[in-house]
Amino acid sequence: MARRPSAALAAALSFVLPGLGQAYAGRTRLGLLFAAPVLILAGMVLGAVLLGTDVILRTLVIPGALVAVLALDVGLMLWRLVSIGEAGLAQPRGRSPFTVALVAILMVATVAMHLWVANVTVAADRALAQVFDPPAGAGYTPPAFGHLDPDVPEYRWDGTERVNILLIGYDSGPGRVDENTDTLMVATIDPASRTAALISIPRDTGYVPLPDRRVYADGVYPRRVNELASAANADPALWCPDLAEGDDCGLATLRSAVGLYLGIEIHHVAWVDLMGFAALVDAVGGVELCLPGVLADPRYGGPTWEGRGIVLEGGCRVYDGPHALAFARIRQGTLTLPDGTVQEQNDFLRAARQQEFLLAFQQQVAKTNLLISFPSLLNAVSETVTTDFPRAQAGDLASLAPLITSDNIQRVVLGWPEYVDLPVDPLNYYLLIPRRDAVRDLM
Repeated sequence: MARRPSAALAAALSFVLPGLGQAYAGRTRLGLLFAAPVLILAGMVLGAVLLGTDVILRTLVIPGALVAVLALDVGLMLWRLVSIGEAGLAQPRGRSPFTVALVAILMVATVAMHLWVANVTVAADRALAQVFDPPAGAGYTPPAFGHLDPDVPEYRWDGTERVNILLIGYDSGPGRVDENTDTLMVATIDPASRTAALISIPRDTGYVPLPDRRVYADGVYPRRVNELASAANADPALWCPDLAEGDDCGLATLRSAVGLYLGIEIHHVAWVDLMGFAALVDAVGGVELCLPGVLADPRYGGPTWEGRGIVLEGGCRVYDGPHALAFARIRQGTLTLPDGTVQEQNDFLRAARQQEFLLAFQQQVAKTNLLISFPSLLNAVSETVTTDFPRAQAGDLASLAPLITSDNIQRVVLGWPEYVDLPVDPLNYYLLIPRRDAVRDLM
C-alpha cells in the first residue's frame, strides 16, 4: 500500500515554490498551474539581471514602476498563500494539529516577507518623490528655466544632448543661522562622447552678472556669489517680481547668474545639504580618498563632527561619512607634505577636494551592489538632494553614471590666478574679481 503524501511537507514545498507541494502530492496539473506565473515572473527578473542591474534601477525610478512592483508583490503574496493553504489543508484527513500549525506559521512568514518588500518599495517611491518632485515647504521649488521669465518653455532633455546641472551645496548644521551656498559646481555632461566636466566657482567670487538691471544699474552683483541667493530671498518683490508665488527667488536668481557667468544654459539644479553627505557615504560603505600629506584644521567643528579640530592622515584610506565630509569641507588649516612643506588651505583647494570626493563617491557607487544597498542609499539621497529633474527622465540621467569614468571627467576650479584676481582690499571685504574673458575661453 502506497504511503500517503505528507500534507505538512507539501505545504512546506509550496512555501518554497508555489505548486511544488501540489506536484509532490501527485496533482501535477494543479502544481503547474500554481508554478507557471511565478516561473514566468522569475524568468523576467533573471533576464533583467542579465541585462545589468543598472537597467533594473533605471526602470525602477520611472514614475509608476514601483507601484507596479508593489502590486506584483501583493499579488505574489496572495498566490503563495493560496498555494500553501491548498497544499497543506486540501485533504481533510491530513489536517492534523501539527499540519495546521505549520501552515499558519508558513503563512505568517510569507506575509512578513512580502510586507518587508512592500515597505522597502513604498519607502523607495517616497524617497524618489522627495528627490525629483519636492513637496511644498521642502526648501526648494523649481524656478523658471534659465532666467526669471516664466513664459520661457520648459527644457526637456532627450537623453542624448549635453546637459548642464548646477550643484548647490549648503550647510544646515548646528549653529548655522543661514544657508549660504558655499559650494557652487556645474556638472556638464555629454552623453554622445561619454565625457563630462566639473566646474567649481569659488564662494568668494564677485561681480557675477544678473539676468536684468532692476536691482543694480550695471546688471552685476557687487558682492560674493555665495550671498546672492540670500539677498534675493530677502526682497523677492524687488528681485523676482515675475516669479510665481511660492517659488524660490534666491535659487532662480543664482541659477541665472551662474549660467550668465559661464556663458551656458543651466538646464537643471540639484540642491544639496552637505551635512547629509555623511549618511550617503556610510550608505555605500565609505569612500576611498587620498591626501598627499597630513591635512589638519584645529578649528574644524562641522556638522556630524564632535569636538573641535581634526587631523586627516596622508595617503589613501577608506573614509567614513564624518571624515569624508571633513575632507570636503576644510578650507582652513594646513596640509603638511612628506618633505616638510606646509601648504595653507583655502577655498580653491577645498573646491578641488570636493571634486575629488564626488568622483570617489561615484566610483564607490559603481562598485556597490545597488540592489542590496538601494533602500539605504535612496533614503540617504532623499534627505540630502533635491532636484528639478523630471522623474520621468531620471532613468536616462542615472544611465550616464556607469558610462562616464573618472578618466573622462575634466575638473576645473575657477580660481586664482587663471580665472580670478585677488581682492583689492582683502582685509575689509574678501572679494575675488573674475577674469571673464578667461572663463569664457575655457567654456
